[in-house]
Amino acid sequence: MKTKIEPIETQFTRLDQYSITPYRTWLLVNRSRMYTAWLRERFGDSVTFVIKGLGFNRGLKGKSFVVALTPEGARQILSADPKGYNAFWKDGFGGVAGTGSLWVLEKDMHHRERQLLSPAFHAQIFRGYGEIIRAIVRKKTDQWYAGHRIRVLDTTLAISMEIIMRVMFGMGDDGFMEEGRRVLKQVWKNMHPLIVFFPLLQRRWFPLWARYAHAKNEFADWATRYLAARRARNEPTDDVLGHMLSARSEDGIPMRDEDICSELITILLAGHETTATALAWALYDLGSHPDILKRLRLELDALGLDPDPETVTKLPYLSAVCNETLRLHTLLPEIGRELAEPLKLFERTIPAGDAVAVSIMSIHHDPRLYPEPDRYYPDRFLHRTYSPFEFLPFGGGHRRCLGSGLSDYEMRITLAEIVTHFDFEPAAVEREIRHDIAMGPKNGVRLHIKGRRVVQKV
Repeated sequence: MKTKIEPIETQFTRLDQYSITPYRTWLLVNRSRMYTAWLRERFGDSVTFVIKGLGFNRGLKGKSFVVALTPEGARQILSADPKGYNAFWKDGFGGVAGTGSLWVLEKDMHHRERQLLSPAFHAQIFRGYGEIIRAIVRKKTDQWYAGHRIRVLDTTLAISMEIIMRVMFGMGDDGFMEEGRRVLKQVWKNMHPLIVFFPLLQRRWFPLWARYAHAKNEFADWATRYLAARRARNEPTDDVLGHMLSARSEDGIPMRDEDICSELITILLAGHETTATALAWALYDLGSHPDILKRLRLELDALGLDPDPETVTKLPYLSAVCNETLRLHTLLPEIGRELAEPLKLFERTIPAGDAVAVSIMSIHHDPRLYPEPDRYYPDRFLHRTYSPFEFLPFGGGHRRCLGSGLSDYEMRITLAEIVTHFDFEPAAVEREIRHDIAMGPKNGVRLHIKGRRVVQKV
């Protein structure tokens, strides 16, 4: 792969190492697919950045940042002992989500917190929401009509918000839930990439941070009042918050309110935007490929009217369509770890204190794994089973996304419902940009609704 950036990037003293600059940071953040493909072609399995300051992260200044660009590097990093790692980018994520968030907890504290939260995300819990998800999708798309031009990300965000709120909080009080949606929307809206990637900007004098901090404080105030109301009812519930309130450590200690608030922000933000973005991309790709859309509809229509949600989620071609969307539009381009102990990666030992990362973007677009990587081709997931180090849309290792099962379940049911009942096509060409931590469509995917479909009863 040859790109316009190659002449700028050839002035290095070593083939595997160079300084990270504002320009290279911009490429990593905003042109991740192009830049990581170029890095993989030039450097092979990994590349080492030297961090010389620039306000990135005080703890990493003067350290090396080794990025694995292939599945073998991902295997070596993600299979290593979790005790050898600290949380990556704690300054940035800690300010955004809170010091009690799974994003920044480390070692035994991280392990205990995941053990406390894992039962709430067991498949048996969220699989009871299939009909609820379907009803939410129908409600949010009820106003679509023939000739309607929509920004579909707005709809998928509304769908995902409603689903995650129901899974997290159950039915709840309508007034409380409406306020919760409002304050959460403001938190999401004001989380700018600058305040994540440049934690030194997390100061009251910086306008972007001031707006985010205000929104976060409003959310914390709402969550504190809601927790008090739930405790006052003293009724066990099967939603995620109910599991948090009843969870106890090995010593019998419950979760603190501030830690619950941190986890709520983490889960709500991570589980809300990423699933909505993947759904918007899936509709864009299917609308752009009528042959693939027709094949998917044949599979869905064969189930008849209102099929069992569990049956829908197990359809092979629907699964391939969702996986190919997550591969082609890699939402989380990279995952990082800070080393608490030395790590052997390929033929070198990286010292404690340095950082390592896996470029999911590079792996998902490696032509040796995925021929014609920029082509939307779901069949590749029918012809081959990929390892957890070759296909990793939800990350991997001990910090793999806790809500991945729920996200996948929601995506399949929602996508099946929309493509079954609506004809649509893209109204404009879309491209990827970095929204906050994750990638997303620049214009929110503009769709032209051609009309409703009538599904014949089989």
